[in-house]
Amino acid sequence: MQRNIVKESLKKGLTVFGTSLTDCIDPEFAVLLQAAGLDFFFVDTEHSPASHSQIQGVCRAARSVGIIPLVRVPQNESFLITRALDVGAMGLVIPRVHSAEEGRSAVDYMKYLPLGKRGFGMRSIMTDYRWTNAPDEMTSANRETLVVLQIESTAGLESVEQIASIPGVDALMIGPYDLSISMGIAEQFDNPLFWKAVDRVIEACEHSGIAAGIQFGNMSLLQETQRRGARFLLYSNDVSVLLDGYKQAMSTLKSASSASLSESTKRSSNVPLQETAPSPKR
Repeated sequence: MQRNIVKESLKKGLTVFGTSLTDCIDPEFAVLLQAAGLDFFFVDTEHSPASHSQIQGVCRAARSVGIIPLVRVPQNESFLITRALDVGAMGLVIPRVHSAEEGRSAVDYMKYLPLGKRGFGMRSIMTDYRWTNAPDEMTSANRETLVVLQIESTAGLESVEQIASIPGVDALMIGPYDLSISMGIAEQFDNPLFWKAVDRVIEACEHSGIAAGIQFGNMSLLQETQRRGARFLLYSNDVSVLLDGYKQAMSTLKSASSASLSESTKRSSNVPLQETAPSPKR
């Protein structure tokens, strides 16, 4: 299996940067994200209608240009996890992990023997048509596949130290909206209780030698989380970035257009009217 440079970077204590795709599930978009300097992205099948055929296409393009494609599955279920990996994802984001038992199940579903119980189905997108043998390919896949578990509830937060210590886990990713909702402080990202929870996740990850992460569309909040020690950082998503970019551009253009029209009207009003020549006397 291809080298997972995101996983390697996290193991070295480095920070990686990504985003998520909800609607722009096109191979060309993977190339665009790589050109923009991102390290990875995940296709969000929890909250978007992406098909497995679309996922395979965008994963193939991503792998060819060196950006790491991940998938967030809808649920921590074996058949969903296996299918996403078999169409080219180089790692998965598992939502709503509330306990160490659920975390261990996710690792089992994602890893081949002897590390897990994943069913064998080594498709060409995983080997790039360079098949060797089953034992070596399974070892490679186990080594390169990135495991990211999401902490999105008070139950997950209370078990975060145990979840972070599960062998095979590479990162814990905070779901800020779901976690704040579970805490009874929905979207209160200025609340000290929220940041206390963030710090607890980061400390648990640091203690276990893995990375903590979060996704925010607000750059200030993302940078604050980075300052506190998070290293698996996701900025916004495809639709939000496009919408914000176009809204900002249109606001600038329309403001300039209004100012230009106002100045033109002002200049016109300052031009003296021509005096009418007197009629000749008869």
